[in-house]
Amino acid sequence: MRAPKPTQYPPSLADIQFKPLSMSVKARKPVAPRNDVTDRIRCEFVEMRGFSPTVEQAARLFQVNREECTRILKDLVDEGFLRQTPDGRYRLPPQQ
Repeated sequence: MRAPKPTQYPPSLADIQFKPLSMSVKARKPVAPRNDVTDRIRCEFVEMRGFSPTVEQAARLFQVNREECTRILKDLVDEGFLRQTPDGRYRLPPQQ
């Protein structure tokens, strides 16, 4: 019979017996990130009167890719919330 190994503290990783970890994953509800981003963009334009970013500037500020930012800004122009200037900037229309 072999003598048991002397235990050392702390044990080395080679001496630890690992067990597989089981986790249950909770299903996520589908979210509509575009609405959240659109609402956030809308609020930023209202809060920062005179704000007139280009698509590239807005995409960086709002942390969305350029294509998504272009689509959101175009939708806001189509609904009349924003207007696009001849030099490609987006801004709130003048108040009537």
